[in-house]
Amino acid sequence: MTESVLQRGQLKKELYTYLIITFAATYILQLGIYFIAGPLSYTSPFWSVTLSASMFIPAIVAIFCMAYFKSKAITKETKIIFTFFLIYVVLFLFESFFQPIIGNIMDKPLLSGIIGVLGILSLIILNLKKKWRNGLELSKLSFGKNLRYYIIIPLIFSAILIITPIFYHISGLGSPSTEFNLYMFFNTWIPSLILFFFILWPSYFGEEYGWRGYLQDRLFPLLGGYKGVLILGIIWGLWHSVLIVLGHNYPGYPILGNVLMVLYCIVLGTIFSYAVLKTGSIWIAVILHLINNKTAPVATSFIANSDNLILGSVIGIAFLAVFVMVILKSKVWKITDKVAFNE
Repeated sequence: MTESVLQRGQLKKELYTYLIITFAATYILQLGIYFIAGPLSYTSPFWSVTLSASMFIPAIVAIFCMAYFKSKAITKETKIIFTFFLIYVVLFLFESFFQPIIGNIMDKPLLSGIIGVLGILSLIILNLKKKWRNGLELSKLSFGKNLRYYIIIPLIFSAILIITPIFYHISGLGSPSTEFNLYMFFNTWIPSLILFFFILWPSYFGEEYGWRGYLQDRLFPLLGGYKGVLILGIIWGLWHSVLIVLGHNYPGYPILGNVLMVLYCIVLGTIFSYAVLKTGSIWIAVILHLINNKTAPVATSFIANSDNLILGSVIGIAFLAVFVMVILKSKVWKITDKVAFNE
């Protein structure tokens, strides 16, 4: 048996193990809370914790699989970042069910926030020295290469997300819940992105390290860039299935909502994967995920929100798809066809 065949076999083993555990853990958690706490409610403390905890699962399973399969990417530098993430998760869950250990900040447990800030500061320090930075590269935890993409891609992505609600407002398809005020939008949006990145990065890392880190590194060598990013998007979308059926994101549309979520994850995931491939770092995907999740709530207040949930979603997907059609022409997808598994 050749080395390449053995390598592909190992990739498949790790891939299937990861998917089975991730989907089982997520679905069991969400269905379990449904039977305990009843229908999904954003005011329920059980559901509030569940929605946040679900975001941690992909990275937790990825870390477990890396340890179980003895990944070479687990260096002492990588362990430091993983440790901050896991400590944050434990503190978050503890403080969600009990009193915050040392108080709150912006209605969030203060101690968890401190751990988040210390984690980012440690990441920055580890990226300053070449030896430490090298220890993070295999796990995609360094800031990577082509640092200009940390500006280019988030700016383009943000512009699309902002233009979409502006289109709703201009076309009469939606209106702001407070007032149309771009100054207030940017004055609220930009500080919130900075603050949430330093304090709440583990939530977005939780998904992105699982999908664009661990899973992407196993799908792309097996399927190639184009097919790999498509399958990754479908998997990411289906991972949301239980919540969609229970009324999250697309309340009242359990089937159509799942179709739209899969399409959205394919489009969104392509942008995130492209950014990771260009930089070799998971952190740009964490930033993009944060931008995606935090733009809509502020835009709803100060720009517009679509009056038609389904039509608004289709328009949003279409706007992002234009960007996707451009980046799919990049040679980076073809290069991934030749990337060898390096863990």
